[in-house]
Amino acid sequence: MIRDQPPLFLVTLAADEPVLAGVERALAAEQPDYGVLPTLSGLAMKDPYFAQQLSELHRIWHLDPPPARNLLDRLRTRLAWWLFGREIAAINAANARVVRILDSLTAHLDDVHTPDR
Repeated sequence: MIRDQPPLFLVTLAADEPVLAGVERALAAEQPDYGVLPTLSGLAMKDPYFAQQLSELHRIWHLDPPPARNLLDRLRTRLAWWLFGREIAAINAANARVVRILDSLTAHLDDVHTPDR
């Protein structure tokens, strides 16, 4: 990464603009246009509790063991992954699917309840 370059740059292409030209333009911009990023859905904007719960789901969907503080913790973690690794992986995959489905349903509900943009 170039020093003094923001860690994130956004590429938005104009009509019939080559991709490389769009990337060069985005890299040359001093500050990215964050306005083009998707924001909270209309439902989440109207209901702070719903927005907070969606955010929490995105934060905690993946099961990770806490950091091991000592030898006993490391042994316990290794034993748990050895015995239940397949099940934990299946739980993580199911949790990821549920979060993606909720995001998709929220977007579809927004489309249904929002007049043509």
